[in-house]
Amino acid sequence: MVEDSIRKEELRRNYLDKRKSLSEEKAELKSKNIVKKLTQLTRFKEATVIHSYVSIKKNREVDTIKFIKRCLETGKKVVVPKMVGEGKLKHIHIDSLDDLKENNMGIHEPALDNSDPVSVNELDLVVVPMVAGDRFKNRIGYGAGYYDRFLENCSALKVGLLFDCQFFDGKLPVQEYDIPLDILITESRKIE
Repeated sequence: MVEDSIRKEELRRNYLDKRKSLSEEKAELKSKNIVKKLTQLTRFKEATVIHSYVSIKKNREVDTIKFIKRCLETGKKVVVPKMVGEGKLKHIHIDSLDDLKENNMGIHEPALDNSDPVSVNELDLVVVPMVAGDRFKNRIGYGAGYYDRFLENCSALKVGLLFDCQFFDGKLPVQEYDIPLDILITESRKIE
């Protein structure tokens, strides 16, 4: 167990470095390709309530800003996470990207603190951030467990977005609290 945690931390650092080594232009181009595949999913087209992380450009995450904008323009209800307390997320409906503000960690979250959270049961599809993923649809996140706690009781379709350089060829070390995803999408593959 301790060995798995150490290995996960090593992998996390390695894959964060790989991702950060992408140029802004390459990351943007690859993100467009990934988001195109995401929006072609039948389950995306059928979904009415979409939960998505808000990407951090400087961290070279797969860009979800244009994805969120497209969802809003096509009439989907968009929900984004807001960190509240230790390892917990609140899920807030937004009407516009203008509803977001940057927190002290550089993450864009809903600006309104008094918004009623959306129930996890209302979500049709969740777009999950990740540092690394494998063909078994396991993920390594940032290590704080926010998404594992959230996804534990979530029956929505869970889709992880990552670049090919974040794909691990073997099986990632996982623990009992790690929640596998339903689909992983990179610029060159879709794992269902």
